[in-house]
Amino acid sequence: MSNTANTPKSFEAAMRRLEEIAGLLEDGEAALSESLALYTEGAELAGWCSAQLKNARQQVNMLSKEGYSDSQEDESQ
Repeated sequence: MSNTANTPKSFEAAMRRLEEIAGLLEDGEAALSESLALYTEGAELAGWCSAQLKNARQQVNMLSKEGYSDSQEDESQ
């Protein structure tokens, strides 16, 4: 995200805001300029969430590999 002040506090907070943005856009009540701003914010949040998920996936993969290699060593002893 471009501004650290706009960085979500958590993945869950970002998802809640994305849901809120989707609702506002689906409503169709926002002016064009506001809709564009909401869409931009949503796109940035979606990218941030995607990066968080990718990082979590990498951590799980790394931990799984470490756990697998540890269990292999235990079995060989």
